[in-house]
Amino acid sequence: MNDIIQVEKLDVGYDGIVVLKQLNFTISKGDITVILGKSGCGKTTILKTLLGLIPPLSGDVAFFGEKIDFHSEKVLNKLYQRIGVLYQGGALLNSLTLYENVALPIKMQHPELPPQIEREMVYSRLAQVGLDESANKYPAELSGGMRKRTALARAMIMDPDIIFCDEPSAGLDPITAAGLDVLMRNLRDLFGITFVVVTHELRSIEKISDRALVLHKGRIHYFGDYKDLFTLKDPFIDTFFMKGEDHDY
Repeated sequence: MNDIIQVEKLDVGYDGIVVLKQLNFTISKGDITVILGKSGCGKTTILKTLLGLIPPLSGDVAFFGEKIDFHSEKVLNKLYQRIGVLYQGGALLNSLTLYENVALPIKMQHPELPPQIEREMVYSRLAQVGLDESANKYPAELSGGMRKRTALARAMIMDPDIIFCDEPSAGLDPITAAGLDVLMRNLRDLFGITFVVVTHELRSIEKISDRALVLHKGRIHYFGDYKDLFTLKDPFIDTFFMKGEDHDY
């Protein structure tokens, strides 16, 4: 099966209030799928719902061919063993070194793992993001880009099938953001990791996207190959890509 996430007739929102209605889409293995739309359209709400942080109001979500019961802690814990998350801002703990931050998922999920195996896993991931020589530094000693790369190493530490990213380029200068984009594509190409990326950074969208999910007025406005967006005669999409998110629609 090539589709590793399947979403059917999904309504999502907060406190019973629907934010996004009747969502239907699939995420294919090895793709980088970006979730797009103007500010406040519900991009992060979808991400939180898929991660089980906000229970769906109705509809179904399946991961790896199995429908998810978001009210079951056992089901969610099993799911979390196969996914990683790159949070907005990185969400590193300032009191821990880079090594200790990256090792956190190991200690939480497999505390019995021998220290030598843990060390090999952590240094392997840090090397893949170019930070193995900075393992003993603290987040406050790092640039924004280095913190994001550390957070990406932590998201990868358990060999996930899918990594969810919430605004990975936010707060980075264009050169550093471009480097992070290249890193994500390289990791996808090398390890077959599937990425689901919430972003509004148009430069990043152009460089990393295989497929795009565009939200508008509480629904999916477009879902399909990213390159096909530019063959559409669609006022909202045209304006979004020309002028960003500065308008009301």
